[in-house]
Amino acid sequence: MTRDISGGTDTGSAQRPELLDDHTRRLAGGGVGRRIQVSSAGAVAGTFLVVALAFGAAIGPLSGDRVAGVGSEGRDATTSSDKPASEPGGDRAVVDTAPDATDKHPTDATTTDGKDDGATTDTKDGAVEPTDKPAEPTHEAKTIDIGLGLAGHDVVVEWSACDVDGFAAYKIIRSTDEFATWPLGSGDTLVGVVTDPSVRRFVDRSVAAGRKYFYRVAALQVLDGKTVVGCRSAMARISTPAPEPTTNGDIALTVVIKEGHPFLDWSECGGLDFDYFKVVRSTDATVTWPKGENDTLVAAIGRDGNSKLFDADAPAGKKLYYRVFCVRSTEAGYVAVAASAVKGVVTPAAEPAPDPVALGFEVNVTGEGVVLNWQASAGDGFAFYKVLRSTWNEHPSYLPYVDGTEVIGVIENRATNQLTDTSVTSGQTIYYRVQAIGMWNGAKVLLGQTAVIAVTIP
Repeated sequence: MTRDISGGTDTGSAQRPELLDDHTRRLAGGGVGRRIQVSSAGAVAGTFLVVALAFGAAIGPLSGDRVAGVGSEGRDATTSSDKPASEPGGDRAVVDTAPDATDKHPTDATTTDGKDDGATTDTKDGAVEPTDKPAEPTHEAKTIDIGLGLAGHDVVVEWSACDVDGFAAYKIIRSTDEFATWPLGSGDTLVGVVTDPSVRRFVDRSVAAGRKYFYRVAALQVLDGKTVVGCRSAMARISTPAPEPTTNGDIALTVVIKEGHPFLDWSECGGLDFDYFKVVRSTDATVTWPKGENDTLVAAIGRDGNSKLFDADAPAGKKLYYRVFCVRSTEAGYVAVAASAVKGVVTPAAEPAPDPVALGFEVNVTGEGVVLNWQASAGDGFAFYKVLRSTWNEHPSYLPYVDGTEVIGVIENRATNQLTDTSVTSGQTIYYRVQAIGMWNGAKVLLGQTAVIAVTIP
C-alpha cells in the first residue's frame, strides 16, 4: 500500500511505482549493482536530475536545509519506499536523498520487528512525522430485550431481534449469579444455541424447582472474518416454583436399637436435586417437614455426608418414630423433595442415675486471688465440672440451678481440678462450690459435688 503524504491518505495501491519515478530513484540512489534501462527521453531527464541533485547537495550545507528527492506524483521520497506494500516497512520507509560516504543505496527504515506500529515515522534528523494509519474500529454490541416466563417448572426465554450483518447464532446463557457472560464465566451454563435468526424463543427444561436463576442472550456475528458479540441482552432473573412436598417412601430407612439407643441407616435420595438430609424424631406417628407439634429435628446432614445416625439423646423407655427427608433450600425456605416412610422403635427403660458423691474441696486466698482445689470425679458418664460462686446465696448450685449462682469455670477434662478466681475485691465474702455433671440416658445428672466454703477477702 502506498501513501500520499500531501493529503495524508492511502491510495489503496499495493503495487510499486513504475516508469519515471522508479528510474529516477534508482539513479539518485547510486544504482550499485543495478542495471538501468531507460529510453532516450528518460536518459536525458535522468542526466538533468543528477545534475540538479549534485547542485543541491553542494549548496545543502550552506543553507542548512535537507534536500528531498522527488518521487512519482509529487511524493516526498523520505516517506515512500521501493518496497511493495506487502513487504515489511513498505509503508513507512525513510530514505535519505543525500548520498553517504560509502555511496550505498538508501535503505528502508522499519521498526525492530519489521512491523508498522502506526504511530509516528522517525527521520534521520530526529524529526517525528505523524502517520495517517487509521485507528482500529471499536466494535460495540447492540442491546436487545429479554423476557422470562414460566411454563410449569420450565423457564421460557424470549428476546428481540439482533439486526446485524453476518449473524451466526443466539447463545442462551443461564447463571447461578448475577454475572452471566459470553464467553462463559464461573457459574454460567450454555443452555441453548439458536442458529435461525427468526427464532427468538427458547424453553429451558433443565432447571430445578425452587431455584433462582439469571439469564442473558448473546447474539454472535461474523465481522471481518472474526466471530464477535453483535448483540446482548441485559440480565434477567427468575425463580422457579418450589417443589411439592412429598409424602411417599422414596428413601429406604431402617431403625434398630444399638447399645441402648436408636440407630438409623437410610439410602440415597434417588439422584434428586437437594441440599440436606433432615432426620426428624417424634413421639407420635405423624412425622412431618416442616416439623409438627411433637417433632424434634435430630440432625441436618449435607447431601454428601454420612447416611447413618446414632441418636444418643433419645429418651429412654419411650415409643419413638423417625423419618428422613431430603430437603432443598428455596427462597420460601426448606422444602422436602423426598422422604422415607415412618419407622417406630421402643427405647429401653432407663437405668437409674447413680447418686451424687461428695468431693473433697480446699480454698486458699493468695496474692493472685482465691485458689480452688477439688477431688476428681470418678463417676460414669462424666461431662464437665462447673465451678460456682455466689456473693449472697450460701448454697450456690448449677444443677439444680438456684438464684445468685455464678459459673466462673467449665472444665471438660476430668483430671483438671484446680482454678484461681482473680475477680475478687477486698472485704467481699464469697461462697464457692464445684459440681461434677454427667450425661445419663440423654439427660444431665449430678455425679458429685463439693461442700460450700465461704471466703472473706482480706
